[in-house]
Amino acid sequence: MSGGPASFNFNKMLQGLESYVSSVKTYLNKLEGSTGGTVNLATMFQMQFHMQIMSQYIEAASNTLSAVNTEMLSMARAVKGQ
Repeated sequence: MSGGPASFNFNKMLQGLESYVSSVKTYLNKLEGSTGGTVNLATMFQMQFHMQIMSQYIEAASNTLSAVNTEMLSMARAVKGQ
């Protein structure tokens, strides 16, 4: 069930974060499974790339949550008349 035009779905944001985390875990497992001290550099760079994207996603999600919190506080103050 979706809300009105002013609604925000936090679950979709968390699902997106889960997607990036599982991607990074996959690459990490590949690197941990390497044998004989050999590391596939392509896998390492891909993991680093996905970690960078995950970091940016976390920052965007954090900024979104902060903005939503600030707006909710502003609306609560407006309702109280302060």
